[in-house]
Amino acid sequence: MDSLPVELLRLIYSYCDSESVPNLRAVSPTLADVGYEYLLSPCFTALNWRLDIDRLHNVALHERLRGSVQSINLFLGELSYYDAWSTSWNQHFVIAPEERAELMTKARMEFDKIEAGRKTVGPLHLRADDLREACSALPNLRDLEVSFARCPSTVENTFIREAFFWPNCRKLDRDETYKNLDAVMFALHGIKLSSFKVDRLPLETFRLKDHAKHWYTHAQSFDSLTKLDLTLDPSGLRGPTSAFRAVNGLGRILQLAKNVTHLRLAFHPYTSEHSRFALNFGELFFGFTYPHLTDLILEGVSCDEEDLKEFLGRHGATLVRLRLGGRGLAKPFEASHGGIHMYEGTFRSLFTGLRTRLPKLERMHLEGIFDCEHHDLPTHETYNFYPLTDENWEEVPTPGWVQSSRKTISCEPFEQYVLKGGMYPGGSALMPENE
Repeated sequence: MDSLPVELLRLIYSYCDSESVPNLRAVSPTLADVGYEYLLSPCFTALNWRLDIDRLHNVALHERLRGSVQSINLFLGELSYYDAWSTSWNQHFVIAPEERAELMTKARMEFDKIEAGRKTVGPLHLRADDLREACSALPNLRDLEVSFARCPSTVENTFIREAFFWPNCRKLDRDETYKNLDAVMFALHGIKLSSFKVDRLPLETFRLKDHAKHWYTHAQSFDSLTKLDLTLDPSGLRGPTSAFRAVNGLGRILQLAKNVTHLRLAFHPYTSEHSRFALNFGELFFGFTYPHLTDLILEGVSCDEEDLKEFLGRHGATLVRLRLGGRGLAKPFEASHGGIHMYEGTFRSLFTGLRTRLPKLERMHLEGIFDCEHHDLPTHETYNFYPLTDENWEEVPTPGWVQSSRKTISCEPFEQYVLKGGMYPGGSALMPENE
């Protein structure tokens, strides 16, 4: 095989799984040399109960291997033991008691193993210097994701994986989270990323002076981002003044990412899972416009119709795909409730206005509960949309929780109304499709 062209050897390696690559490299010095670039996956996964930051640091200092890493996923999520235990017991109460006890004992052993590893490794912020040195030495690093709400694929225990789907089972030490995210931002100073994602970011981070300043200092390189995905948790805010300062601080960070083409902003209030966060786009952006924005996702907000319409209209020259609402913090059996609430205005007026303000729009998707504030007015609207596509615009099967009693409907008629006009499909003119 040593006589084969390098291109053909690379083709052979491209069909090998992670376990086969080391075996193939052991065949000859030539194969060993060509196989270097296939030893590591382009996506590096770091778990907070393993010494993965040490491993990443070693990879970054290796002359041949450091070019392999293109993205980093930092999993920092934790489970609340008692909430996870009671949830798992209730979800599996129909199985035989002996079998359930055995399965839950295995889950507890796995949970204890993970917790012991987490205590041994320590929090991420204690390794801030190593993380920064590693990120700075990775020439092809383009994407970084920080996850608190997802379960890593390496965890095979079914009970633990299922527990992450339940928002009440996820635990977050807010003070430690501030420090860990500060360490991430410190590591990204000067790194030209293409995408950045955090799936549970305490919104009060941007109200706290030292943390807000730290983010603003080290987020200057956000101008290279094309994708920014932030899920904010406003549970730590206390009162309107606190919320105003946090939104202002968040806006300063968002405006640094001036070249994004894909922006997702979601608000998940963990202390009140069914509520939406009151957001003023004027206070968040102060008239700022993304000149290249083609894809926008807004989820879990309560807003004024004119304020939202003005913000969307400013991006009419570029916006191609718009998603309003989402899954939110719905439990697996619940309908989506990360929709949009209007404390002033109506959806009819909003969608009618978007027809002229968004001339390049090609797709629009609605998901979750959409409702207006004034229930006593004849113009009041309320809808419960189920998803038709995922966030990559791939079709999804109808969820099992879609039931006639919930009056869930498709957003397709509203999409067609915005894109092509015709009769407005809202109000009594539209009956639930599954009734």
